Amino acid sequence: MRDFYIVLIKENGEIVHNVFATSHKDLINKYLTHEEIQNKSFFRATYSPKENCRLDDVNNYQFIVSETYVPEWFSGGLAEDVMNGLKNIITSMIIKTRKALVLHEGVILKGNAIVDEVKYSIVFGMYDNSKIKQIDYNSEIYLMTDESCVDETRDGTKIHEMNGFSRINKMFDYSKVIKMYGQTKIGYMFNHARIAVLKGDANINEMYDKSKAEQLKHMSRIDEMHNHTIIEEMWDWTVVNKMFDSARINTMNHESRVLEMYGNSMVDEMHGHSVIEKLNENSLVRKLNDAAIILTNNLNLQ
Repeated sequence: MRDFYIVLIKENGEIVHNVFATSHKDLINKYLTHEEIQNKSFFRATYSPKENCRLDDVNNYQFIVSETYVPEWFSGGLAEDVMNGLKNIITSMIIKTRKALVLHEGVILKGNAIVDEVKYSIVFGMYDNSKIKQIDYNSEIYLMTDESCVDETRDGTKIHEMNGFSRINKMFDYSKVIKMYGQTKIGYMFNHARIAVLKGDANINEMYDKSKAEQLKHMSRIDEMHNHTIIEEMWDWTVVNKMFDSARINTMNHESRVLEMYGNSMVDEMHGHSVIEKLNENSLVRKLNDAAIILTNNLNLQ
């Protein structure tokens, strides 16, 4: 993970850090005195997993100095204490069992860990069979992988990346997934919940209330879309079973397919072997290329 975990190391061996800091500048402005900054009695560093290693693998982290040189005072026992301190910081974030509430924290879930509720927090990684029952209040998950699961996302929460067999059962209230890969799955989407990119076998069962998927790639699939839901692009073998009300698809490529469209739904273009079985009411298709077929097109059908 990029820029995980940023720290400042002070001349006395103190480790300055904060799970919510997004840059070394944040740490400098919040924690250092004017004299410490003037005397440059600290240096910037990042403590990160080695390439292809998990965030919970504390024995495979690397210490990267973000300066042109390492200060002479960083050596011997002080350097050893700092390394042990950094390892303890990461270890303290790891949840392996059950926890009722994560509040204003940064955590890493592994194994069979279960968290009942996450508020105002960052989940840096979810691995194995870990589970969050509900995450809300603008909390973030940076990575969901393996068979990790979130029951509900609410109130502007953001998931940066889903891969493996990870899944979200329900999404509400402007919650957002930026990337979905592999065989990840979302059960239901409500109230402006949004998917930015779906790739591989990722799929959404149902979308309601102005939910939006910007891109669907490879074998991604949406079973139903209701109200004002929108898909801007569908590629390869993507499938939408039903679209209601004012749902819209701008582009469908290759063998993508829509089974039914109602209301004022619209498809701008369809390419390859894509198929629409029904277009009812005021639905519109502007272009059909190759072997694309519309089986039924009844405007204002009751």
